[in-house]
Amino acid sequence: MSELSPRLRDEIDDQVAEAFDAYLADRLAEPGPLRARRSWPLWLAIVLTNVAWLVVVSR
Repeated sequence: MSELSPRLRDEIDDQVAEAFDAYLADRLAEPGPLRARRSWPLWLAIVLTNVAWLVVVSR
Protein backbone atom coordinates (compact mmCIF):
# COMPACT_ATOMS: atom_id res chain seq x y z
CA MET A 1 0.00 0.00 0.00
CA SER A 2 1.13 3.50 -0.67
CA GLU A 3 0.78 6.48 1.61
CA LEU A 4 -1.47 9.38 0.68
CA SER A 5 0.24 12.66 -0.04
CA PRO A 6 -0.33 15.33 2.60
CA ARG A 7 -2.20 17.47 0.06
CA LEU A 8 -4.55 14.64 -0.90
CA ARG A 9 -5.07 13.71 2.76
CA ASP A 10 -5.96 17.34 3.54
CA GLU A 11 -8.38 17.45 0.60
CA ILE A 12 -10.13 14.29 1.78
CA ASP A 13 -10.31 15.65 5.33
CA ASP A 14 -11.86 18.89 4.03
CA GLN A 15 -14.45 17.02 1.97
CA VAL A 16 -15.42 14.77 4.86
CA ALA A 17 -15.71 17.78 7.19
CA GLU A 18 -17.93 19.61 4.68
CA ALA A 19 -20.11 16.54 4.21
CA PHE A 20 -20.44 16.09 7.96
CA ASP A 21 -21.34 19.78 8.42
CA ALA A 22 -23.98 19.48 5.70
CA TYR A 23 -25.32 16.33 7.33
CA LEU A 24 -25.62 18.00 10.72
CA ALA A 25 -27.24 21.11 9.23
CA ASP A 26 -29.74 18.96 7.31
CA ARG A 27 -30.45 16.79 10.34
CA LEU A 28 -31.16 19.75 12.57
CA ALA A 29 -33.11 21.75 9.97
CA GLU A 30 -36.18 19.60 9.42
CA PRO A 31 -37.23 16.58 11.41
CA GLY A 32 -39.28 13.88 9.76
CA PRO A 33 -39.41 11.99 6.46
CA LEU A 34 -38.02 14.86 4.36
CA ARG A 35 -34.70 14.47 6.11
CA ALA A 36 -34.12 10.98 4.67
CA ARG A 37 -34.88 12.05 1.11
CA ARG A 38 -32.62 15.07 1.30
CA SER A 39 -29.61 13.34 2.82
CA TRP A 40 -28.89 10.90 -0.03
CA PRO A 41 -26.40 13.27 -1.74
CA LEU A 42 -24.39 13.34 1.47
CA TRP A 43 -24.20 9.56 1.62
CA LEU A 44 -23.29 9.44 -2.06
CA ALA A 45 -20.45 11.91 -1.43
CA ILE A 46 -19.20 9.84 1.51
CA VAL A 47 -19.27 6.62 -0.53
CA LEU A 48 -17.45 8.25 -3.46
CA THR A 49 -14.81 9.69 -1.13
CA ASN A 50 -14.25 6.28 0.44
CA VAL A 51 -13.97 4.59 -2.95
CA ALA A 52 -11.49 7.21 -4.17
CA TRP A 53 -9.44 6.75 -1.00
CA LEU A 54 -9.39 2.96 -1.48
CA VAL A 55 -8.29 3.31 -5.11
CA VAL A 56 -5.46 5.67 -4.20
CA VAL A 57 -4.27 3.57 -1.26
CA SER A 58 -4.40 0.29 -3.16
CA ARG A 59 -1.99 1.47 -5.89
